[in-house]
Amino acid sequence: MSETDSIRTRPRVARLGFVERIRFRLRAEREIDELTRDHAREDRIRAEAAVRLAPGPWRVGELFRRRP
Repeated sequence: MSETDSIRTRPRVARLGFVERIRFRLRAEREIDELTRDHAREDRIRAEAAVRLAPGPWRVGELFRRRP
């Protein structure tokens, strides 16, 4: 028995294909973006824009926007 026989090693993981790597990267970027967003700043900017901009029918969607 050699010195390395008793050391357990993890089985080799199959390499991810191109599409899986892209999917993983996009998911990671979305999670990082969500974690680093400044929600208070976004709300301040929207409030300021609501005061400065004249409301119009194209702004109806902003009324129904879900807030966290």
